[in-house]
Amino acid sequence: MDIRIHEITHHSTVNGPGERSVIHFQGCKFQCPGCFNPSTHSLAGGRDISINEIISSIPPTIKDITISGGEPFLQPLALVTLAHALKHFGYSIVVFTGFYLEEIEKLNYGPQILALIDVLIDGRYDEQASSLMGLHGSDNQTIHFLSDRYNLTDFQSRDVEIFISVEGETQITGFPDENLLKAFSSHI
Repeated sequence: MDIRIHEITHHSTVNGPGERSVIHFQGCKFQCPGCFNPSTHSLAGGRDISINEIISSIPPTIKDITISGGEPFLQPLALVTLAHALKHFGYSIVVFTGFYLEEIEKLNYGPQILALIDVLIDGRYDEQASSLMGLHGSDNQTIHFLSDRYNLTDFQSRDVEIFISVEGETQITGFPDENLLKAFSSHI
């Protein structure tokens, strides 16, 4: 099965506790004003990658995964299949979504996905309530602990990473403030 992916970032330490691989799904219907990842919004963007390719790409030292967007729940069958495969290999899973928990519970495969993940960070980004603390973009978003693997202390840090590939491509991840985003985009 293929998943429409924006990009995959390995060795991230700002998208959840520990060293993680971050899988950015492509496509988002919410398109929240002020979204940090507008390049993930187009349903036609990104590329198709098989679940086997995704799992094979994860470095052996990494045991934790973050799934973000775009919007992962717009590809529910792919998301539940990926989450099931990741759990089979013992990975912890954190998922960021613009859907609220109550909405996910009503989606196709929603309850099955929730049963497979450790943490859900839900809610549409609200630039008027932009958060300065913790691992969420705005204060209206909620961190739901769906297993006993993590606790609130694990999600208090708020950092930024900038990756530069050997080809010179740059990627910023984490939770940058508006000033850093402006400075970063003016130097690309």
